[in-house]
Amino acid sequence: MATGGASQVSSLESALLCGICLSEFDATLRRPLILPKCGHTFCRICVKNLAARGEVMCPSCRCRYQDVDPDELPVNFNVQCLASSDRPFPTWTKYSETRDTDCQIHGVRLAFWCKTCETAACGECLFEQHPRPDHNTCRVQEVIQEIKGLAEKLSQESCVEIVVRLGETIRGTLSYVSDLQEAAHLLQETARVNRNALAAQDLPSITSVFESAKTVKQRVSALDRSEEQSNRSALESLGTVPASRPAILALSDNGSLGRVEVEEKGIHLFSLRPPSTAYSVAMKLNVLTACVSKESPQVFLDVSAGERRLGRVYIVLEGHMKRAQQFMALCLGNLGFSYRNTRFDGISERGQPGTYIRGGDYQGRGGLGGEALMDGLEWGGPWAKPKAAGQVCGVGGEEQRRFGSLFAICLKDNPEDTFQCPFGVVTEGLQALEVASRHDPFHMVHISDCGIVIPL
Repeated sequence: MATGGASQVSSLESALLCGICLSEFDATLRRPLILPKCGHTFCRICVKNLAARGEVMCPSCRCRYQDVDPDELPVNFNVQCLASSDRPFPTWTKYSETRDTDCQIHGVRLAFWCKTCETAACGECLFEQHPRPDHNTCRVQEVIQEIKGLAEKLSQESCVEIVVRLGETIRGTLSYVSDLQEAAHLLQETARVNRNALAAQDLPSITSVFESAKTVKQRVSALDRSEEQSNRSALESLGTVPASRPAILALSDNGSLGRVEVEEKGIHLFSLRPPSTAYSVAMKLNVLTACVSKESPQVFLDVSAGERRLGRVYIVLEGHMKRAQQFMALCLGNLGFSYRNTRFDGISERGQPGTYIRGGDYQGRGGLGGEALMDGLEWGGPWAKPKAAGQVCGVGGEEQRRFGSLFAICLKDNPEDTFQCPFGVVTEGLQALEVASRHDPFHMVHISDCGIVIPL
């Protein structure tokens, strides 16, 4: 429906513009005049310019006219009335008035492009300098759309390359920071060994110092980047890998922090926490979120029962839907609330076709909270679909805002029943939810963590 409406507006807008200069018709200088034989309409100024050369040739169909007097041509009053009325779509008049897009020779808009000469032209220039078939011409808007498409393609390709480089950089940064931390620990350990060596007075104590010195030497050798893997294994066998691992966190505008991990499926950005977490390196949150797919964003939920981790659930969302955008915001926590540490509040139609698990009450009201964070959430009508395993659907109708953030995940198909607004699908981890649905007691099942994924 939206596409059809946009097409109708575009067609109507085009009909209210002169086909030669692409200026907007009006009731004064640019009155829409009809060429009587062919019926095509152009503005008074353009018709006068054509008539000044003697013979008039219709730019649309090449129909020829002799001794045309523009003042005697009929006015297209339907077009004039529409052009003079208020319309809910933008026009190009201000564009031509505020930008250097007028032909310096004829004083009308450069609305065409000659591909042969690679230059812009007005309607007059087409006849005088770029005649067909010797010249390949088109409207400037066609060139703009073509360039726009190429720009979007290049941008998408660049984004994919940037995300891969970003993942490699995060891995490298974590490794270098780990080495930096290890070097600092070794400096402290070396100083301690030196103090003990100076204080040693008998064979057992000096032997102990010697063993400590050998361990420190092994750890120093392990900092050699070219032998990282073998040295890391050796250190693990010695039990000397630093207990504290370095952390890269995403920093939001309000100071909240989200852990950043590079895993097999991509860069994982975990739900934001209060600004009290220690970290080694911080990145701007919007740098990472700019790499998230707009059409099919991916999120994850870590499902646990008490302290026992049941598995991770990956969900691909319908990026154009508001419910999907709200779900992603609640996985990230960038609107102040998060699904992290929220319970799954129940199972509906247990053991039957269409079984689904319910969750999303970030307000902790036992499934009676979870107020919507966004307006205009989808419900019913064209959004409704038969129940299918893995579907993620909103809960609560259009008028039930207090349940707008609740969601349901279908565990079994039921083509005979319907979900009113599916906005995503589980791509991996549905088995973890099936295990969760059988856990007793069920109230212990919760989302221990969540976030968004930037695929590599």
